[in-house]
Amino acid sequence: MEDQPSFKKLLKDRIYTVSEITSRIKETIEEEIGFEYVWIVGEISNFRGNYSSGHWYFSLKDSETQISAVCFKWANQYIKFVPEDSMEVICCGQISVYEKQGSYQINIRYIEPKGVGAQALALEQLKEKLLKEGLFDEERKRPLPYLARNIGIVTSPTGAALQDILKVLDRRFSNLDILISPTRVQGDEAPGEIVKALGKLYKQDTDIIILARGGGSKEDLWAFNDEKVAREIAKSPVPLISAVGHEIDITIADLVADVRAATPSMAAEIAVREKSELKEDINYLKEQIAFALNNRVEIFAREIDQLQTEFLYSVQVKVDSASSELSSLAGNLDALSPLKVLDRGYSITQKLPKKQIVKDSKKLKKGDEVLISFNKGEAKCTVKETKS
Repeated sequence: MEDQPSFKKLLKDRIYTVSEITSRIKETIEEEIGFEYVWIVGEISNFRGNYSSGHWYFSLKDSETQISAVCFKWANQYIKFVPEDSMEVICCGQISVYEKQGSYQINIRYIEPKGVGAQALALEQLKEKLLKEGLFDEERKRPLPYLARNIGIVTSPTGAALQDILKVLDRRFSNLDILISPTRVQGDEAPGEIVKALGKLYKQDTDIIILARGGGSKEDLWAFNDEKVAREIAKSPVPLISAVGHEIDITIADLVADVRAATPSMAAEIAVREKSELKEDINYLKEQIAFALNNRVEIFAREIDQLQTEFLYSVQVKVDSASSELSSLAGNLDALSPLKVLDRGYSITQKLPKKQIVKDSKKLKKGDEVLISFNKGEAKCTVKETKS
């Protein structure tokens, strides 16, 4: 035991606090490697990025150990994708000590997915996000109007795309109203300008909007993969045609738009029907309408003839019925006629001078004059005697 140094011998002149020793460790690490940027590869675990501060917290690990990592909001706002657990990444940052917990960590300034570009990963993540929200659904896409009168165009005022569109529109239908909302179509400021240019057209009277730019590299077309541009396209009050790049290039703007055109020229072809075709359609419709009207007139004429025939038949039936009834009544009336009585040998006696019919001999007295009517002829007589 005497060979072992005593606690008193080990005790030096100064006793450090926890904060002091942690501070010395921090100074040592920062002096050695902390002020330098180091590159580190590892797998992300325990990612936490939903804080109101906007900071990202996670761990980087390999098969043997791990290190804490933080990526503050001012740095991660320039990172094109959102890290996920189990994603293998390459990071660049500075080693520091988090004194409150007495732990060291790496302050991340840049993250790159290992084996895949950050832009490509960000694009896939945005596609998946918008797909879940339904912005790509076919049900929300609207058909183009049959005849567009007012066309809005969002593109660069100096690009070839605008000239291509105007040439096609002039050839197909020369007297259209065209509104051009100029914007940059590439570069960091392009997405914001595209959003503003679309918003201006939304306040105008347009039937169709064409969002266009010519071909270019994937980097040149990147403004049309921006989330803000995609959401602004989805707000369009009228059908919107996206014509970005060439046929092989498909951007998020193409997926959100109501119709995708492979080129700006094709967008103009789709937007407006050729005037000569419309004239042919109008002439064809005129012929169809005339043919249909003639058919209807013939049908109505046949129906009128049929109704007239049925009406005349109905009238004739009623007339025949009335005639038959009249003949019957006439027969009955004839049978009751006094002339028929006279025809059977009877006579009618009328008291003169008023020609009152005499039905009872009591109505007569001696000396009255009477008129006796026979079937043939009359006799004027004077009453000599009456009997009851």
